[in-house]
Amino acid sequence: MYTKKFVFSAVTLPALVFMSQASDFQARRGSDKNREASRRAELLNRDPVDITPKNGGQFPWSGKDTAAFEQEWSMRPVALKGVFDYDKEIQVEKMKDGEKGVEVITPFFTHLNGNEMACGIAVNRGWMPHDLKDMRYDKANSHVSITGVLYRGDAKTKYSGVNQPLLSAYKGAYPEELSVVFQLGNEVEGSQFMLKAVDMEDEARTPMPDVPSKADLQKFTISPERHHAYMGLWNTMIYMGVMANTAMWLYL
Repeated sequence: MYTKKFVFSAVTLPALVFMSQASDFQARRGSDKNREASRRAELLNRDPVDITPKNGGQFPWSGKDTAAFEQEWSMRPVALKGVFDYDKEIQVEKMKDGEKGVEVITPFFTHLNGNEMACGIAVNRGWMPHDLKDMRYDKANSHVSITGVLYRGDAKTKYSGVNQPLLSAYKGAYPEELSVVFQLGNEVEGSQFMLKAVDMEDEARTPMPDVPSKADLQKFTISPERHHAYMGLWNTMIYMGVMANTAMWLYL
């Protein structure tokens, strides 16, 4: 009689421990994302900082530890003045909400270095649906300034595709590659950070390309609410497991 009870508990208790750990993990992830969303909201509501270098100057991250600079400036709005070079523009294949499309990446030249070479930064100007990727009117606009946030480009994983510049086939936005493709005079600086364009005013959104808003940058693929829902699911399963063990030992 007791043998069956011991076997049942021996099988279910490790599962209960696993479910408890899974519940704690979901709770932590939800809390971490809530804190990150609050941090982003506070930073994104600040006034943009103009970081346009003067001729012969450098961007503020030049010569600094990139990880520390990223921690300080991540999601902090910045502004740049300069000109786009649309002739060197590329399109990176990206899915958005299950729809096939591209992100438009354009070099933005801001100043000249000591050798009179044009220096700048790669700018992610937003997303376009695949069937409309060549039907844009923004090139007609004479952009001389842009506002956004600095970032290190797309994360590289074992699932990341390989860019083929000679075929104009791009799977990811990697500044260390784009600074060479765009022939930036400040190749080292340009290889460290990119600029993601952001619509700072919700009432004045850019339709094509689709530029993210401040609210968009505070969202996550898996929301904090979803993590808390998963936590509730694991807790329910833990409760059922505990009740099953109690019933086994008391009534069977």
